[in-house]
Amino acid sequence: MATLSEAITELERTRGGGGLNVVFGAARELGPWRHERIVSDVHDRLFALMTTA
Repeated sequence: MATLSEAITELERTRGGGGLNVVFGAARELGPWRHERIVSDVHDRLFALMTTA
């Protein structure tokens, strides 16, 4: 989970298009755990990233 968090931080900084696909793919894989707080936080960060893009 730390690596995914670091990748999101990098995307927030660079807005790299290819990285978006990788990070969103990883986030989709976390679907079964979407009710866990840490996964929810990841989804919140990705939503914020998309709304500021």
